[in-house]
Amino acid sequence: MAALEEPDQRIIERISCYRNDNRDKEEVLSIITKYGWAIRYAPPLFRNSEEVCVAAMKTYGLGLEFLSPAMRDNEKVVKAAVSHCGMALIFAPAEFRNRRDIVKQAVQNAGLALEFAHPDLRKDQSIVYYAMQKDARALQCADESLKSNRTFLLKALANCPQALDFVDISVRFDPELVKIALGQEYRPVSPKERPSSPKPAAPPKPRSRRSRRALLLDERRRRLSRSPDTKSARDPLKPGVENSLEPTSIPEQ
Repeated sequence: MAALEEPDQRIIERISCYRNDNRDKEEVLSIITKYGWAIRYAPPLFRNSEEVCVAAMKTYGLGLEFLSPAMRDNEKVVKAAVSHCGMALIFAPAEFRNRRDIVKQAVQNAGLALEFAHPDLRKDQSIVYYAMQKDARALQCADESLKSNRTFLLKALANCPQALDFVDISVRFDPELVKIALGQEYRPVSPKERPSSPKPAAPPKPRSRRSRRALLLDERRRRLSRSPDTKSARDPLKPGVENSLEPTSIPEQ
């Protein structure tokens, strides 16, 4: 457990010092009403008291985990817990996770609590709809049949277009569904319109390993080929023949 701040530690020490006796009920109840999370450290007698547990759940629904089994089976306690925090449904017994009224209350508080509902209720269109209005991601917790139910999706996507990411692939690109979710017609992108990936840069050319004399002769040949009096110019490559052209600078390697 993470380190508690000093005021929280004082509350834990204070509530832990009370006797497991109804004579301390008023003092424990005054603490629990303000700090519901402290029910975890209360004496066992008070974790089995409906009045104390309901008061705790009204300010800390996830405290349902620390109550006695009898209190987790208590309808009033469970309803108080899911009203404050819908995710407390995970700690409720199976019979309550199959109760439509309790699951509806939980998903209206936290849409993703649909994950902990009974499989039959994850098929219920109204329950899933309530969950999606709270959190569009709740569609991923719904039964697979609803993810491809076009009639249901036309209604559900109108207010939560983000849920389109969790629609079954068979209807995800349905033009009408896309229009409902995104507010525009669906038009597939043609291959010509798709942005092409940038071409990789050409590798640098390797430096020539030819001799300095060969590079000089190549430069002279190029200059002769561009000269207007190419026909009258003598071949500079033959030994013993002077070249009328000015010597060019030797290119550096």
